Amino acid sequence: MIWGNKAFGKLLVMSTLVAGLASGAVQFPVNAADAVGSGAKDYPLRVLHTNDTHAHLDNIARRVTAVNAARNDHTLLLDAGDVFSGTLYFNQFSGLADLFFMNEMKYDAMTFGNHEFDKGPGTLAEFIKQAKFPFVSANLDFSADANLSHTGVGKPGEQGQIYPAVIKEIAGEKVGIIGLTTPETSVLSSPGPGIKFADEVQSTQKQVDALEAEGVNKIIVLSHLGYTVDQDLAEAVDGIDIIVGGHSHTKLTAPEVHHADQEPTLIVQTGEYNQNLGQLDATFDATGKLTAWKGELIALDAKDDTGNFLIKGDVAAEAKLKEYAAPLEELKKTVIGESDVNLDGERGSVRKQETNLGNLIADGMRSKVMSIVKETGIKGYVTIQNGGGIRASLKSGDITLGDLLTTMPFGNNLTALKMTGAEIRAALENGVSGVENGEGRFPQVSGLRFYYDSTKPGEVIDDVTGEKTQTGQRIVQVQIQNEDGTYTDIDPKAYYIVATNSFMAGGGDFYASMKQAKDDGRFYELNLVDYEVFREHLDKVGTVKATLQGRITDLNGAALPAEAGGATPVDQGSTPEKGASGFKDISSDLHAALIEEAAAAGIVQGYGDGTFRPAAEVTRAEFVVMVSRAFKVPAASTATGFTDEGDVPTWALPAVKALKGAGALEGLGGKTFLPKSSLTVSEAATVIAKASGKEVNLADLSGESKVTRSDLVLLITTALK
Repeated sequence: MIWGNKAFGKLLVMSTLVAGLASGAVQFPVNAADAVGSGAKDYPLRVLHTNDTHAHLDNIARRVTAVNAARNDHTLLLDAGDVFSGTLYFNQFSGLADLFFMNEMKYDAMTFGNHEFDKGPGTLAEFIKQAKFPFVSANLDFSADANLSHTGVGKPGEQGQIYPAVIKEIAGEKVGIIGLTTPETSVLSSPGPGIKFADEVQSTQKQVDALEAEGVNKIIVLSHLGYTVDQDLAEAVDGIDIIVGGHSHTKLTAPEVHHADQEPTLIVQTGEYNQNLGQLDATFDATGKLTAWKGELIALDAKDDTGNFLIKGDVAAEAKLKEYAAPLEELKKTVIGESDVNLDGERGSVRKQETNLGNLIADGMRSKVMSIVKETGIKGYVTIQNGGGIRASLKSGDITLGDLLTTMPFGNNLTALKMTGAEIRAALENGVSGVENGEGRFPQVSGLRFYYDSTKPGEVIDDVTGEKTQTGQRIVQVQIQNEDGTYTDIDPKAYYIVATNSFMAGGGDFYASMKQAKDDGRFYELNLVDYEVFREHLDKVGTVKATLQGRITDLNGAALPAEAGGATPVDQGSTPEKGASGFKDISSDLHAALIEEAAAAGIVQGYGDGTFRPAAEVTRAEFVVMVSRAFKVPAASTATGFTDEGDVPTWALPAVKALKGAGALEGLGGKTFLPKSSLTVSEAATVIAKASGKEVNLADLSGESKVTRSDLVLLITTALK
């Protein structure tokens, strides 16, 4: 996949809502001619359209009412794809619940979205078989798939069949409808090897020419390509009158017009999740040229001042929906995973500190993005997930689907952004700026660790203007996790792929640097619902044993620990890179060569000012980190048993647990760990021997002397050789 592919272009965000509703009642134009005006030879056409509904059926009865009220004798009802995936209605009925209502509303045609292939061609084939309308798909080749078939232009097209295009006769005139599906379906979903994708421009032009050869001069494209690709398509293909779009979840409150002074092409799209029904009234002259148009979005969930819905749900549809909803309560009891530990999703935790549930969710997001977004020229993959998106804990034992939906109730979509290190740092700065108020923007992360100081000034944003009135100074250090588990300082100028959710990517929770990346076109709108991503991750990890891993540390006024790259807040990039330390204070040390070797191996790191400080005594917290890293001691989730475990810095706690679990800390003795205390050479050697399984030669070091940073490197490298 190549970054910048137009199918993942930036999403135009429209904030104005055009409901087309009068207070207390729904009012629609009697016909298209009344709405736009017509001459003697004018032909009025009303297009009602939906896209990206994603199994959101709770308000389907209001859509039925709206469609019935808007339909007249020159109306087409069309869907631009992604009926599948997004709620439990899909989990239970695989699209057939949605299809029942689409059949009742008498849809005229639908194209395939990428999510129509989420359960493979077999599930889609059953959906098609039961449909009472045809499907259009001009750039998909189904010839090698036994489940699906594809024929020539439909005239008008039979129900439950697939055509590259169909010709509908509406009020005595022929209207051509062409379908297109994003080629990224091959990596976003599961179409299988038997389905091939062709170029959308060439495929469209071929069908336009075929329709015109049949005498059709009014042509609609049902496009599941995304808004920016639709813009390109409008310019690249001659003969398109209307593009009914989907895939990018773009909310266009009025038709977008291309080359209006020549042969106009209109683009419309409703947004997402069955929130709106699109209505486009268009007038054509005798030659098939658009001469007038009016488009609006009918808000299906709009309410009056007393809180009542403006559109009353169709009674029969509401009754049928209750039948579909009943089995969902049983579905929520389905066991989808198991955890050996309590997973902390409490409001007071996820909004102020690292939690094991935050880590688990973030890891799942990062894993999914890494499997999809194969980007070149980047230096790593990370996750930033707002703590406010995590609403409840998960107790140890069985995890049910109902539990998960309580924890992740918003149905946010997974999104990937291509961001610079500086933009990531800015995002984290925003994330920690509301920690004292328990704001939901606090970041849970994966693939990185960061240190911040809550005693420093946070970023302040004017709620009204959205402008920054105070620059934050809290983020001290950000480091990216390497494949071997070590960390390297983030490169402010390099690019990284950031897994996040659609809310944050759009600037939600004040994440301005994310919105900047998205507005710049550096994003993938993956449209994978968050709880499904988490559920898939549970399948991969098996029994959950998630722990804290030192990903987030509030220094709370203290200095940056040496093992994090320095003792004081410094500019990013000043710490020597792994493998090229260049420490400026080790030239006279007896073990300078070993220090360089250990730094190159990622075992030790220097301070932010470029020094190593070889003569400084090692604290116990620093010691366990270096030892566990050097000998790759397996992680452990059990408690340490130390009475002062709460005093252990979060960046050192995983190492303490690992060495304790390996039985290597008995040499330190006692019920307390004393993380800030030093230790003797003999104590250090005993722990290293347990961790490495080798006897440690003290060389010329005194067993009772305190271990310095230089001494520790000597002891570790001796045991490694």
